[in-house]
Amino acid sequence: MTKVSYITLLFLLVTIPCKSQQIETGVQGGLGNYSMTDLKELNEIVVRLTPFDTKMVHDFPAYFYYRPFILLKLKKISFGLVYTFQSTGSRISARDYSGEYLLDMVVNSSGPGIYDEIVLYGHNNIHYSFYSTFGALFSNLKMKESLVVNDESQTDEKFKFKSFNYYLEAGLKISYSYQFLDFGFNAGFQIQAGDGSFRYSENEDVKLINTENNNPVRPEWNGFRAGLSISYRFPQSSKMPLNP
Repeated sequence: MTKVSYITLLFLLVTIPCKSQQIETGVQGGLGNYSMTDLKELNEIVVRLTPFDTKMVHDFPAYFYYRPFILLKLKKISFGLVYTFQSTGSRISARDYSGEYLLDMVVNSSGPGIYDEIVLYGHNNIHYSFYSTFGALFSNLKMKESLVVNDESQTDEKFKFKSFNYYLEAGLKISYSYQFLDFGFNAGFQIQAGDGSFRYSENEDVKLINTENNNPVRPEWNGFRAGLSISYRFPQSSKMPLNP
């Protein structure tokens, strides 16, 4: 999405009269499961080709994500802006009396997006909704490789890569309203769209490549999401009294 799109939507959120609408702002946090197929294959190659025994300590496990948002509520429909930050990582390690080897990879993404939600059923203060969000994915990968033998550093390399893609997430949400507060639980699935591979931060012409098949390596944020949210609904503006 372009900057103009976000500015336009934010302008609408601020300027639309609030006679029958409400502004809602809050934060969601939860656990995400990230496929990262290409990066996991890269780890397998390193383990297989390293001339000494190594151990896969972490291999891009499920990890936390965070999502602040601001929405405009129109009866059973809400829409607005969200920002999603998610991360995960891996570690390959080998250690004995003579030294230590480490290969760490940490990947994260920042995802500005547009959110919409439709209430499917409501009873008292409990509502069941369908939600979806679409946005951009700015991914960053940090790689650090080190080898220490007999207390002397043999290798100490650091690399940074970045990529750009899009994402679509959809799922179901259960929320409970108490006065001007909403508490929610959501469960959904995120799909990454686009072929943006990792490019070296200092030279975008250089790509991260799988040395066995010569394919570029991409982030893959596909996976399930489950989270909790809390938000505040600003009270509706009352009509100004008329002068006698």
